[in-house]
Amino acid sequence: MSWNHKIILVFVLSFILHTVTNASPHADPQRNRHRHRPSAGVVEPVVIPSTTTIVQGGGRGGGGNGGNSEPTAVPDTGTNIGKRGLAYNSSSPPLDVFSDTKITWVHDWYSLRLDAPSGFEFVPTLWGDQPPHSDNWAQNAAGHEYLMSFNEPDIVSQADMTVGDAVAAYSRLMFPLRSNKVKIGAPSVSSGSGNNERGIPMGTGWLDQFLNQCNDPNTCVADFVSGHWYGCPNGACTVQADVDSFTDYVSDLIATAAGRDVWIPEFQRFGDVAGQMDFLDKVLPALDGNAAVKRYAYFMVVDGIMTTNGRVNGLGAAFAG
Repeated sequence: MSWNHKIILVFVLSFILHTVTNASPHADPQRNRHRHRPSAGVVEPVVIPSTTTIVQGGGRGGGGNGGNSEPTAVPDTGTNIGKRGLAYNSSSPPLDVFSDTKITWVHDWYSLRLDAPSGFEFVPTLWGDQPPHSDNWAQNAAGHEYLMSFNEPDIVSQADMTVGDAVAAYSRLMFPLRSNKVKIGAPSVSSGSGNNERGIPMGTGWLDQFLNQCNDPNTCVADFVSGHWYGCPNGACTVQADVDSFTDYVSDLIATAAGRDVWIPEFQRFGDVAGQMDFLDKVLPALDGNAAVKRYAYFMVVDGIMTTNGRVNGLGAAFAG
């Protein structure tokens, strides 16, 4: 091989190594899509592995990743905690644009807080029971009052867990963190019904079985339940049809919760902005007035949904209040 060829080969290998090493795990907002959601116009949450580094000092350069240091938990100083929260990830603009609204808490489908104003309470999530999600979970969860668990275990493309496996993992990873000062949530189920392709129950059917099996005060307890809801694909239903569907789902969650608090950390109507704003205008007063519903978050803070060019748009303002 000639010297020139060697130089070219070294350059190519160096470029490939740089690309692989620095590739952001958040670069594609369509990764790990929820199977039950249409793709048109929807930006899905990104599953964030524990190897992600957080830019210290509040910087968002490089999509929220920077340096080579290990992630560091950020203590919460949030006050006046209310119901409305924000679902966000590294593709979201800075959340300080939602300051001075009804927003009081945030979650990012991960156990460490991405950039968010310290005045917002952060709620960690144990997305799944395997590494990297379970890596450093107890350490990352320390100091937080509420902890959410497995993301849509009733969906194959998400946490994908049988009820029995979830109960065992929850007892091992979640229950030891519970105390008088720390409340832990049952896995966040979808709004599906029947069984999925693996024959596993979906939606509140899955949740009901989980709560029946997770009922030992010494090994497995859920302080609150959590559910996700999405409207008709592409806004094919009328606004009122989606309102009725969402209302029925919330009622099912409350009934299944059997006295536990209810969280809805993901919900969204599809379709045009006017229809989504009409939907929110109809459901938000009901959520705020329902004592059983403690927290909820619209999907999600990202340009094209709740923000435009990094600023709160009409839909974001309608939700944030």
